[in-house]
Amino acid sequence: TRESHHYSHRFPQLPSVLSDLSQYPHIPIVGIVGGVGAGKSSVVRNVSDLRLFVIDADRIGHELLLTNDICKKLRDVFGEAILNEAGQVERKQLAEKVFGDSDEQTKNRSRLNLILHPEIRREIHRSINQVPQDVDAIILDAALLLEAGWADECDAVIFIDTPVELRQQRVAANRGWSAEELMRRESSQWSLLKKRQNAQFVVDNSGSVEMAAEQMKLVLEEIILKGHGASSR
Repeated sequence: TRESHHYSHRFPQLPSVLSDLSQYPHIPIVGIVGGVGAGKSSVVRNVSDLRLFVIDADRIGHELLLTNDICKKLRDVFGEAILNEAGQVERKQLAEKVFGDSDEQTKNRSRLNLILHPEIRREIHRSINQVPQDVDAIILDAALLLEAGWADECDAVIFIDTPVELRQQRVAANRGWSAEELMRRESSQWSLLKKRQNAQFVVDNSGSVEMAAEQMKLVLEEIILKGHGASSR
């Protein structure tokens, strides 16, 4: 049994050059989607015996908020109110403006996405360029994978199906969110039905994370085998 290695995203210090994805024909790129608090990252972390290179697009987005260029662009659009005393973007203040289903929040979300999404996509490509040749699969973990069109980069998409009660418990414990806040955040994304319909595989995360990880492993093995078959033709 091979030891499991999980590679996490780190910001490479290389020039921003878009990846020629065809240089990795035998390493499938797999997108992971689900509801807010579905436990996507936990399921992936618990997959054993596969070497997975994980690109966390949400973390990339958070890191970009700390850069001077993005901070200036957001301040120009949303004003000084989104900045803290150190002059950095205060994520909670920004969230108030962009999460929800009011007309103003919807417009603000579009403005935010126009600034952030192209930069996140560039970093996703940059990360793919850093993938070691001995990994079995690249995992793209992104809350807005489908909404942002990043599924175009993926060979397959897996939907993590987690009951709303479990998701409410998880976000309350990990993020201090109420059930109302969860619904407010979720209203800013595609519906769970639409996400599920746009995925090729479903993993049930209603039980233990170990059970879900075992399902995930079987799905990934199927995707990896298909990838090897495609690359050998």
